[in-house]
Amino acid sequence: MNKSFLLEIGTEELPPTQIDGLVASLAFNLEENLKKAGLPFGTITTFSSPRRLAVLIEKVANQQPERLVELRGPSISIAFDKNNQPTNAAIKFAATCQVEVSKLKRIEDKKGIFLFHQTNRPGKKTEELLPEIIVNSIKKLPMRKSMLWGANNHEPFIRPVHWITVIFGYETVNVEIFGIKSSNKTYGHRFLYPRAITIIDPKQYEKLLAEKGWVIANAQQRKQNIHKQIMALTKDEVAIVPEDLLAETTNLVEWPVALVGTFNEKFLKIPYEILVTTLKNQQRCFPIADEAGELLPRFVIISNITSKSPSQVISGNEKVINARLTDAEYFYQSDLRNKLANNLPKLKSISFQEKLGSLYDKTIRLKTLATFVASEIKADPTHTKRAAELSKCDLVTSMVWEFPELQGIMGYYYTTMSEDQGVAIAIKEHYYPRFSKDILPSTLSGCALALADRIDNLVGLFSIDKAPSGDKDPFGLRRAANGIIRIVLEKNFDLDLKTILEKSCLTYKGIIKNHKEITAKILDFIYERLRHFYLEQNKDANIFRAVLIGAPTNLLDFTQRFAAIETFIQQPEASNLIENYKRVRNILDKAQYSDKTIFNPKLITETAERNLADQIKTESETIQNLYKNKQYSRLLLELVKLKQPLSDFFDKVMVMTNNKRVCNNRLALLKSLQNLFVLIADLSYLLSGDKTSAH
Repeated sequence: MNKSFLLEIGTEELPPTQIDGLVASLAFNLEENLKKAGLPFGTITTFSSPRRLAVLIEKVANQQPERLVELRGPSISIAFDKNNQPTNAAIKFAATCQVEVSKLKRIEDKKGIFLFHQTNRPGKKTEELLPEIIVNSIKKLPMRKSMLWGANNHEPFIRPVHWITVIFGYETVNVEIFGIKSSNKTYGHRFLYPRAITIIDPKQYEKLLAEKGWVIANAQQRKQNIHKQIMALTKDEVAIVPEDLLAETTNLVEWPVALVGTFNEKFLKIPYEILVTTLKNQQRCFPIADEAGELLPRFVIISNITSKSPSQVISGNEKVINARLTDAEYFYQSDLRNKLANNLPKLKSISFQEKLGSLYDKTIRLKTLATFVASEIKADPTHTKRAAELSKCDLVTSMVWEFPELQGIMGYYYTTMSEDQGVAIAIKEHYYPRFSKDILPSTLSGCALALADRIDNLVGLFSIDKAPSGDKDPFGLRRAANGIIRIVLEKNFDLDLKTILEKSCLTYKGIIKNHKEITAKILDFIYERLRHFYLEQNKDANIFRAVLIGAPTNLLDFTQRFAAIETFIQQPEASNLIENYKRVRNILDKAQYSDKTIFNPKLITETAERNLADQIKTESETIQNLYKNKQYSRLLLELVKLKQPLSDFFDKVMVMTNNKRVCNNRLALLKSLQNLFVLIADLSYLLSGDKTSAH
């Protein structure tokens, strides 16, 4: 018989940004523990709100299935004495198995002969197993910070817990955790229905809370409800609904009610981003714009209560918003009284990193590196250099001090007052992309500065052993590497990363000694990020390995080689050609061939040998020219012409002949062939069969 199982943890208000992860982990932990216990189950549904984490699991088996238990006892030499009488070891083992010694079987393996018992044991009832399953599932929840409260001084949780609801079928499962005994009761909305609600059937949980407790327990439904209300209130306008704000607001309310407020029109003179950030971050409100995208002096509030006097709720929010905007206006106007360039000396007092100097030091490095990158990608060097010089100056402004997320944006607005527009845009865009799907810098100067900023971070932090480890990346270096990859590839920049990294090392005057080692580590790191980038697109990992073996330093060139090989291996001749080349590589590897031997045509003794040598000589110049011009697809097709002479060579010529001079000459011939095959990539990796990993 199967039953539904419900677990709910009722708490003080939870951190909104952590709720989704917590309830997902709770469901996952319960699922894993049920599997471990051998209990079959059906659909899993999660519920969450600011005051609760809940999981409903349907069709949970009433009892574990019967299990086959196998027990191995002591060896025969220990189990029986010289007279073949059972010793205490045998008697104790038999007692454990609940049988007579005579009923025990014997099993033999490499270590000898042992007593053995096999029996079927009935499974435990689910009610007996659930308490331990629940406790273990809760204890393994990922919590950044936890706390103790009241009499509970030994079981920390992310927030104080007020109730635990545990029901299996129609019965309460007795569990005690956080000093609280479980029950079949949940609680409604803190203000609209703060009383207990008895749950008879777990499957009625969601419906009971909605109809009686004024709680929409399903987070996805609550999110959709909020969005629908916002759209209904702004149907003749355009509501600005950022996904992150919508998600956070969903986890701040249990019974959402959307209302519209207004603010003083004078604040519309403040830059767009300041208004949106103030409304979004300070009061969790949704801005409203007209059809042209211009902000209106209106916003949507999501209240957590159905008020008898909604005008008071609106009025309270309007007072707070107007006060916040007054502060923002003051900060902005105060910053405008001072030229952005005047902030440059102030950066000397702000640490970039303890061992890497100040933000001023970083700025000096950026001027040099960004200007070099600009020359490589044909960006305006004057704009780039000036943008680098001013790029961090907005970090000491009042506006960015209050709203750190406006870094770069405020630099843009303050720069437009006294500098060229191209400089201002580069300052704003050098933080792009800020996340995986974010936009890229629109100007070449912005790209140059964005690349220089990320490379400076990588070089500096790798040099003091601050590279990411496991899932820890406190300095966002993986994100920096991903940004470099996207900018280079999507903008088609033909850049040698090794050269740029070495230039960056030199800007850390005297700080970095081991330039080559740091450069090599960062290149490996960037290509590891590229591997993940390719795997996300289901690209062939064998091709990635084949190209990577040549230690490339140009991302764009890497992708061009990859694309050429990707097309080439679809050709019918490719498979046979690659197999024959693998034979070439294997022969050279086993022979430990020395590059000092030069192929001598006079030592040719076989027709097939001469045909191969002639074909290599004919194709070499063509292939080398194609390689220099990066015409990789044509190069690979040119290699196909070597397929037949190479196949004939292996059919008719013995490479490892007893004549040492002839043998070495044939190895030299194969080496000259190999040199052509590894120009783009090591093609021998292409038929390894493993397409799941690029390592």
